[in-house]
Formats: sequence, C-alpha cells, structure tokens
Amino acid sequence: MALQSFSRSPLRAFVPIIPAIGSISPGRWNSTAASAAVVSTNPKPRVFHRRRAPNRQKFIEDQKVQGESRILEKFQTRDWKAGDIYAPHDLSPSEMRKWRKRSSPSKDAFDSLNMNPLDLYKNFSIMSEYMTPMGRIKHRSTTGLRPVNQRKIAKAIRRAIGLGLMPSVHRHPEILAAELKSKLD
Repeated sequence: MALQSFSRSPLRAFVPIIPAIGSISPGRWNSTAASAAVVSTNPKPRVFHRRRAPNRQKFIEDQKVQGESRILEKFQTRDWKAGDIYAPHDLSPSEMRKWRKRSSPSKDAFDSLNMNPLDLYKNFSIMSEYMTPMGRIKHRSTTGLRPVNQRKIAKAIRRAIGLGLMPSVHRHPEILAAELKSKLD
C-alpha cells in the first residue's frame, strides 16, 4: 500500500507527506521544491555601501584614462625635449615609424680601437668572444658590430677554424681552462 502512494502515475493523487513542501503536483516528485521553499522563507537583503560607489566610479574612469594615454605613449617613440619645434606632420604615424627604426651603430669596438678584425684571426681569445659555446658565429644583433666588421669577424673566425687554430664545435680549450680556474678561485 505504501508503494502505491509513491507511484508516478498521473491518475493517482499524491497527498503531501511533509507539510513544509506543500506545493507538490499530484503524481510527480519534485526534489527542488523543499529547498526552494526553505530558501524563500529566509531572504537576506544585501547592504550596498553608497559612499564607495562614487569613489569606485571615479577610480575606474581614472584607470581608463591612464590606459588610453599609455596606449598612445607606445606609438610616440621619439623623446621630446623642452624647446623642440615640430610640425603637425612630425606627429603622424609615418614619421613615428621612422623614429622607431633602429639604425646600426656608426662606430663599434673595432672602429674605436682602429683595428681590422681580419688581422686578428690568430687571437683566439678575441675570436671566441664572437662565437657561441657550441662554435657558431654570433649574430650581429648580439655582437653589436657594424655590418662591415661583422662580416670581417665572421671571415676571420672561419679562417681560424680552417687553419686549425680554433675548434669548430666548442670553445677553445685554453679559454675553458681559464674559466674553470676562475670558478675554483
């Protein structure tokens, strides 16, 4: 008899067993009805702080303005100094692209010392500065040399390797020994 009262047949009327649930449809069991009834009886209103709202809005607006100015600063790559005179065209994107371009240095270490890198092929300590630990020639962006001197140092390194003065796949043994000695001291 008790099993018949929990039947899912829409023809049978279901009498509520728990008085707190109260609104259950006949023949259907609703698992969320009890929790909804309990939640609706005890609502807690949220307190909104009115003093914080204007300050928060002002803070958000300030952050937006700062963000926009930072974005604009990224595009303006030239450093302006007091007293600089400029035309409106100087602020155009095409001029800004010109300022952003990096130019190769006009002088490098070999120029300032008035040395020709091709004459230094016998000096493996200088040659090893322009090679990686695995024996590859470093890129010009890493060495900071002018294009002419980068080509000359690369030619000198290949010349030293060809003559057998420098190893081709690792650093020179005397330089490795000096580094090891300096680490131990």
